[in-house]
Amino acid sequence: MAEPRDRLSPSFSFGPIRRQKPAERRPDSAPPSRPESQAPAEPAAAAPAGSFRQWVGAPRATLAIAFTDMVSSSALGNKLGNRAMDALRRRHFAHADELVRAHDGFVVKTIGDSVMAAFRAATDALDFAMAVHADTGERRVRIRVGIHVGPITVEERDAFGATVNYTARVVAVPGGDEIWLSSEAKSHIDQERAPQHGGLQWLAHKGLELKGFPGKHILWSLVLG
Repeated sequence: MAEPRDRLSPSFSFGPIRRQKPAERRPDSAPPSRPESQAPAEPAAAAPAGSFRQWVGAPRATLAIAFTDMVSSSALGNKLGNRAMDALRRRHFAHADELVRAHDGFVVKTIGDSVMAAFRAATDALDFAMAVHADTGERRVRIRVGIHVGPITVEERDAFGATVNYTARVVAVPGGDEIWLSSEAKSHIDQERAPQHGGLQWLAHKGLELKGFPGKHILWSLVLG
């Protein structure tokens, strides 16, 4: 549905230090004022510990975004009642969070019956999608997953941009419990050639219209056994 943060610490050689003798100082002279252009810059505000911004390490990044969504959640909620449905949803979300972290991702937020998660690579997002699809944490929950890769704007506990919106359109296309990828995410999977993805089969869906995005689009669905 991101990550370089190396800090460089160059070393400088200033040569021998010459110390001024006390006799050379004028007691009545004030210390030289620092030019305004050399005033120390205000330190940048640090992101709160555990925030999405801290995980990414930058205000903008290119990441794989995954959206999950419960299939037929309204019918299930009507059958169970509000309290039982809320408990079921919490169990599913807790399990999804564990799987996201197990695949080096970050749960950005939950929205209704959906989880929005970010990963540093499309391969990690796909591994998570297959894991949570196989085990949602609740036997009565079935989910669809959509994945896309692209640049996003990062905030402390949210993400914005066309990549996020496009991923939301991808997950809305399948009607059942399926895993769908954008062409961009699929190209990342193909280029990586991760061993665990070697035997996967895909179906291309051409000529699709996605609300808010002009033209025709190609999406890919994973053939699930």
